Amino acid sequence: MGNLRDRIAARIRASGPITFADFMEAALFDANDGYYMTRASLGFEGDYFTSPDLGPAFGRALARGVADLWSRMGRPPVWDLVEAGAGRGILMRDLLSALERERSDAARGVRPAIVEVSPRMRRQQSLALEGRDLRWASVAHSLAPIQGVLFANEVLDAFPVHVLTRTSEGVRELFVGEESGALVEVLRAPSQDLRWRVPESVPVGGRWEISPAAEGWVASLAGALVSGYIIFVDYGGQEADLLTRDGAGTVRGFVRHRLVADPLAEPGRHDLTASVDFTAIRRAAEGAGFRFAGSGTQRDMLLALGIREATARPPAPIEQLRAASRRSAIDALLDPNGLGAFRVVCFAKDAPTDGLRIFGATSATGSMR
Repeated sequence: MGNLRDRIAARIRASGPITFADFMEAALFDANDGYYMTRASLGFEGDYFTSPDLGPAFGRALARGVADLWSRMGRPPVWDLVEAGAGRGILMRDLLSALERERSDAARGVRPAIVEVSPRMRRQQSLALEGRDLRWASVAHSLAPIQGVLFANEVLDAFPVHVLTRTSEGVRELFVGEESGALVEVLRAPSQDLRWRVPESVPVGGRWEISPAAEGWVASLAGALVSGYIIFVDYGGQEADLLTRDGAGTVRGFVRHRLVADPLAEPGRHDLTASVDFTAIRRAAEGAGFRFAGSGTQRDMLLALGIREATARPPAPIEQLRAASRRSAIDALLDPNGLGAFRVVCFAKDAPTDGLRIFGATSATGSMR
């Protein structure tokens, strides 16, 4: 059967070059050899880390935001808390623990669930969440009707992207071809009607990524969530932000916290990702019936949710060390040149959009002090 690279090369030899989106889909999600299905390694010992890997402060702060959203929905006695693409399960674990500790009124009726396609990730999640009554599903629609909050931390960036480039002959799409056994870039006419999606200001030689898969997934959530909120946290920006890159593409691969020199080499053995175009995500969400409820940076969200709340200096030296470690983790979460620059975007359906605590509004009902 060969490894994934050999199988992709054979597919190209048999029926011609494939879009980069098809290549990325296979590299990440092939049932036998896709990165997320067989190798995904998160955390400091793995290929990359996410905010929850820095300790429970992120989940605790997010719990305050979620409790506020629950209050905005009228404090339903039973409500859903759904995480899409939950990684190792530690964010859901930290979030539920914080709710139970600080907002038992909200925790009492919560029904946690995870949307996850990877059997490998599901195994890790069930270890982190052992002993909890939790539902799993491969698609959000299986959990419908969802009434509550659905959140996704660093999920949108893993959806396959089509890569387009402006040439002197017009817009072309990047395909993956095969040459002497190696996978190589090939430019062709766009595979679908995507050329109109490339902004005029992308220069000749510049690249622009489009993810119909991510947009379609966001739109599909409208059929699953009957009332409540969806929150996305990810790296990326508005279309205008992404255009400041002068057409430099954002596709990159990671292995052991290092950038991969050639994203086409060794598919399935490293992560592949692209920055999120939140302008396109908002268009998809609103087109499906969601209402925009706010946007900001991760730094602003976490500060609004009281992540830096002062506590008394612990007397014991070991506790002082632990407190210093927690402070440095919080500094990393707030770093304006790193995780703090991630975007937080919220949409609502049949729920209020004003005065949300995650975007800085204060309210007595949202307090977890």
